[in-house]
Amino acid sequence: MNRYTKRGAYMYGKFIENTAGYEINTFDLPTSWEYIYENKDILLKVDQFGPAYAQANPPGDIVLFKREQHQKYSPWLVHIVTESGECFSNFFKPYSTAIQPENVRIEYLPECARYGFSHNGLRFETEIFIPDSGVKIIYKFKVKNTTGAEKSVGIRPQLVPYLNQAQMAPWDKYEWYLDTKCRLEDRITVSSEVLDPSGQSEKRRCACLISDSQDLSGYEISLEKYIGFGDMLMPDMNYTNDARLYAYPPVYAFAYDWVLAPGEEKELTQVFTLDGGDVDCYFEKEQYVIEKEKRKAVFDLLFSKNRINTGDEMFDYYANYWVPLQMNWVASLDRGWPTGMRGARDSAQDYTALLYTDTEACKQIVFKMLTCQRRDGWFPRQYSDSGRHGKHDLREYVDGGVFFLEFIWKYLAHTHDFDILKEKLPWLDSDDQNTVLDHVIQAAEYYLKADNIGEHGLCKIREGDWLDSVNRAGLEGRGESVTVSQQLVMGLTYLADILNHIHYEGDIKKYLTFAENLTDNINQHAFNGNFYNGCYNDNGQWIFSQNDPDGKERKYSVSNYYAVIAGVAKEDKYEKVLNVAESLRCDMGYRLFYPPLGGKPIEKVGRIASGDTPPFMIENGNVYNHGSQGFLARALAVMGEGEKLFDVLKWIMPYDQTKHPTEKVLTSPYAITNCYQQLPGFEHRSLMCFLTGSIAMAVRGVYEWMLGIKPALDGLEIAPCLPAGMDCAEAEFTYMGKQYVLSISNGKVLLNGKELMDQRPDLITGKMVWYISTKLEG
Repeated sequence: MNRYTKRGAYMYGKFIENTAGYEINTFDLPTSWEYIYENKDILLKVDQFGPAYAQANPPGDIVLFKREQHQKYSPWLVHIVTESGECFSNFFKPYSTAIQPENVRIEYLPECARYGFSHNGLRFETEIFIPDSGVKIIYKFKVKNTTGAEKSVGIRPQLVPYLNQAQMAPWDKYEWYLDTKCRLEDRITVSSEVLDPSGQSEKRRCACLISDSQDLSGYEISLEKYIGFGDMLMPDMNYTNDARLYAYPPVYAFAYDWVLAPGEEKELTQVFTLDGGDVDCYFEKEQYVIEKEKRKAVFDLLFSKNRINTGDEMFDYYANYWVPLQMNWVASLDRGWPTGMRGARDSAQDYTALLYTDTEACKQIVFKMLTCQRRDGWFPRQYSDSGRHGKHDLREYVDGGVFFLEFIWKYLAHTHDFDILKEKLPWLDSDDQNTVLDHVIQAAEYYLKADNIGEHGLCKIREGDWLDSVNRAGLEGRGESVTVSQQLVMGLTYLADILNHIHYEGDIKKYLTFAENLTDNINQHAFNGNFYNGCYNDNGQWIFSQNDPDGKERKYSVSNYYAVIAGVAKEDKYEKVLNVAESLRCDMGYRLFYPPLGGKPIEKVGRIASGDTPPFMIENGNVYNHGSQGFLARALAVMGEGEKLFDVLKWIMPYDQTKHPTEKVLTSPYAITNCYQQLPGFEHRSLMCFLTGSIAMAVRGVYEWMLGIKPALDGLEIAPCLPAGMDCAEAEFTYMGKQYVLSISNGKVLLNGKELMDQRPDLITGKMVWYISTKLEG
């Protein structure tokens, strides 16, 4: 038995040791089990049926190909026709037959995906790979004759390209902007010139599929002709050998006829590329192996940057391999809709976690976010990945700035790159160049304006805060957000710390005074004696309160957890917050709030309370992983609840079959998910793997909150929060380009073998933490 099944048997497969890999033993999975490949130039999603989606320069550039909604099978596959007349694909489906493949083995490895099965004396294997850089996908398919007799087999690879923006104008069709040609030289190349819908010829692109020409018997570039009287699942596979096609949907389809001697193996290589580049190395076996080794080394380096050893073997394995890999994926996916935009709050949270592995990428996001910041300090709900002149989501959500204030402080703490504050950048609505420091200060000043403060002295919610579906509580300008107010207390403290550190000559005290007054207002008006309310709406009603307008008491996790996180709730209120968490616990983990909204509609709250988001759908009364459990983990660390923290981290992660059994969630045990739903007939069903801030919470949960590794502007703070039964724990981590070893044993904290002796108060909560100055000894 694979040692990573100790916490319960895994249906359909097993984890692969010493890497973020998973082996699957069937094509018949209950849902799509995706895995991601990306190199920042390209994003590729695969599942058990092969490539599903590819995008250049994610998340904002053109989609190369995609599986349409409700389609199950890959746009890039190989149809196989045997000499007995059987027809199936290299992922065996989609043909409906009574036969089943033998020896199925699907391997997802960080460097490549592999698929294999045997049938009727033939072994079929497929490998999919993207290199270190460039918009390229390498696709290798091979067949081996395992019998003692000669075998003939027809090989019919096909790729249906898309090659346009994911969301085109309703009147447009992608094929109208594709001019496809075919040429046969040493290899056969089908190329599509991608024309520009706006008529800017300089934006044209060129995509190519380059394929082996040996044993080629035909090709087709018209999807209509290729399908004939069949359909996408079972095309007629006609080959007219036409050399050019435009204004009609293309296909890159080829016909090969192979004769295999006993024991013989043949291989087909195809390379899909955008905007050119050398591809010869992928057709040469030795060079291809070298390219794969280079790619594997990238992930070996990633996995070596930070590692933990808690004595819990499965927890350590998942945290050491799967968490950092998925964090890398999130940086390319954003939330993966795709819209060509990134959420301001999403970027700030995700890249705060990415600081543990890639500070340069975080720096670039700081610049991009600030150039999309409005002159008054406000951040769009979502900003264009192409920058300030792109298309933005300008709904008046108000939480982007408070998340950014934490992000910029964390960036400075991880890098000590204070020179970034001197860089000059424009604004979303102004070409004026101001320093990054000016932008940061303005992010705070937005919330201090009298027009943005409500009648209780709290921040106005306008069109929304972290909980997206409360989208109508403040449209008239009266509603207030408790969570944003709590976040602002923390954000102003971070800002004051930055200004003090750089010896800013302006008024710093006003920010701390405002934070103190805001803390008093929150505790006076939003705390109802048992828990913190969630928000106040334009009708003058508290929502998520002891008596909501529908007559129900409703506890909301986020405003209670952030009260602790931001230092608004002191120790005398910790028990009350823990009671909130306990009341929200269920057999799927911890709910976001309960009971769900919408049974009796409430005006001026938003779609979650109007009846337009059914109960137990997504965040409505469910375990919404990011807020329900990520923010809880952070609060538990502040409260010193190590046992509960460790348990919550395991609820965030998907591998533990006692918490999230595969037969209920139906998604893979390696994929961190957005939420767990309780919809009728779909109890405990998970939704949206990888498209979640929960992955960032897992990174920070392990290193920042449990192991307590907390970079500061002038050094490093250590504040472990371990369960009582964990006698010792160790973490190897990278800080400012150097490797350090943190050891925690029997109450002693050692860094690189030296016991830490100095302590000081935590900036936000005032709790005592271990501290060492910037001049760390190696």
